[in-house]
Amino acid sequence: MEPSLSFLKRWSMDAETLKEELLKLHEETDENQRQDSPYFIDNSGYLCRWKQLKDGVIPVRLANFEAQISEEITEDDGFELTHSYGIEGRIKNKFLPKIEVPASFFNSLNWLHKWGSQVILEPGQANKDYVRHAIQVRSNGARNLTYFTHTGWRQIQGGWCYLTGGGAIGRDAVSVKLSKELQRYYLPLKPENETESIKISLSFLDIGKRAVTIPLFSLLHLSPLTTILEPMPNFSGYIYGETGLFKTTLAILLLSHFGSFDSINNLSNFDDTANALEKRAFILKDTLHIIDDFCPSIKRIDVQHKENLAQRIIRAYSNRTARGRLNPDASEKGRYEPRGMLLMTGEEIVSLQSTLARLMVAEISAGDIDKDRLTEFQMKAHLLPHAMSSYISWLKDHIQEIKKSFPKQFIQLRDKAFKEDTHRKLPEQVAFLQFALDTVISWMVDKGILVENEALTLSKEGWDIFIELSNKQSERLEKEDPVRRFEEIIQTLITQGKVKIEDKDIPDSKRVIGGLQGELIGYYDDFYLYFLPPALWHSLQRYCIAEGSHFPFYKNTFYRMLANRKLIEVKDGRHVISEWIRGKTQRVLKFIDRGICGNEAREVRNDSEA
Repeated sequence: MEPSLSFLKRWSMDAETLKEELLKLHEETDENQRQDSPYFIDNSGYLCRWKQLKDGVIPVRLANFEAQISEEITEDDGFELTHSYGIEGRIKNKFLPKIEVPASFFNSLNWLHKWGSQVILEPGQANKDYVRHAIQVRSNGARNLTYFTHTGWRQIQGGWCYLTGGGAIGRDAVSVKLSKELQRYYLPLKPENETESIKISLSFLDIGKRAVTIPLFSLLHLSPLTTILEPMPNFSGYIYGETGLFKTTLAILLLSHFGSFDSINNLSNFDDTANALEKRAFILKDTLHIIDDFCPSIKRIDVQHKENLAQRIIRAYSNRTARGRLNPDASEKGRYEPRGMLLMTGEEIVSLQSTLARLMVAEISAGDIDKDRLTEFQMKAHLLPHAMSSYISWLKDHIQEIKKSFPKQFIQLRDKAFKEDTHRKLPEQVAFLQFALDTVISWMVDKGILVENEALTLSKEGWDIFIELSNKQSERLEKEDPVRRFEEIIQTLITQGKVKIEDKDIPDSKRVIGGLQGELIGYYDDFYLYFLPPALWHSLQRYCIAEGSHFPFYKNTFYRMLANRKLIEVKDGRHVISEWIRGKTQRVLKFIDRGICGNEAREVRNDSEA
């Protein structure tokens, strides 16, 4: 429908009226203001600009608000710097809340929605650019603020300090900004009730079995040493036990040394994404990161998710690495490597041998924790951050000495703990735990909490416990050994009659190992087993699927492992070799040790000979 004549006339009159008002405003505006700045605020509170015409300048409205950059903020996470602006604004006499805008988003003005619908830009293709320019031109005297966005050690102006939510221990006028979830990591910059606080912290050792409390106490105090030491600790802690044995409570009490942690709220758990956990592991530098509740589930997909997550995070902490990231232009962005220590709790434990070797497991059984002493300790947990503040201040004064002496001491402790039949990572765990315990003991001796005899006794007790812990972990690793797992599966399949191994030369049912109706997976003679690779691997995988698990290695990797342990014969570097069996050449895995099938192989052979 065409607009009526009366509407066009009314629109024209409104436009004329507006033009007259703007010209009047132009005449009233101070001549100096027009010359000094291309922008101004009119009597209605509108941000305006001067527009040059042939016969002079006229005012043009841009927006119904004014804004200024009051702060230029730099955030330092120890890897990269990010910049943002603190922006304040108002509409007439109504002040708008200050908002923080990433510098890279400022030019777009897409952040204006944070102030709501009352903030209005006038129509016009170039208005956004004029408003952006006006804000920058009119922003004078913005404060430059620098925030550190992580915890732990930093060198600032040539001196060491420890960052925490409250600032920096060892340096004044340092600002730290942590996310809402991590703001509880808040240590006092100067300890209060120092002697009492340290004694309370030390009493953690007596709330339960010392084979549990001493390793956890050592891990706690290893956390502030993480990035000071070279090499950095290459393992994580794990509190393992059935439900109701105070696993999470112990973890919270340890974490309470770094701030006010009276509950599990906002603690990491296995419902978090891997990327979120990885970012926290990066931010929580030289402190303790708790991931709670690796528990069973009735859903296979949940079990697999938790297992994958645990595997990834444990390996990240052990290897001190993380997934690579790319910028939009495909250039390297860097990695969020873990920079503190990890402590997990759970009723289950990871299964892969190489991952399990990266854990220090504190296993709790019923009765290991004294409930009354635990409750008494909880009542005094508010003093624990003061003990940690004292410890960190002491570390600051000895940091160069620690960095210099650690490599030699580490090698000595590792060599002392070494045993031929243990995984090579276990002696290193012992060395890290013992060094941390001895460091804590030195601090407590200096503070007058322990005398020399008590210090020596505690150090010796810790060493014995760490060695025993290593031995138990070695037993767990042996149970998770993939070759042993392979043997157990084959022996089970033979016992169940689901597979069979026939005599290499004589097709006689009395000489069959396994079930007569089982799948043929190989042959045997007096000295060797000759497994048919496809049939063997198919039976192995089918068993694992039925069990709800999976075999942890690809077949070629597993064959190489068998060869390295000299369990199979290798010819010309090949694991699968040719053998003459029953009148034809067949490709087989030739096992040197027939005992892999269990005693049944020998018993069947003896029965047939009889």
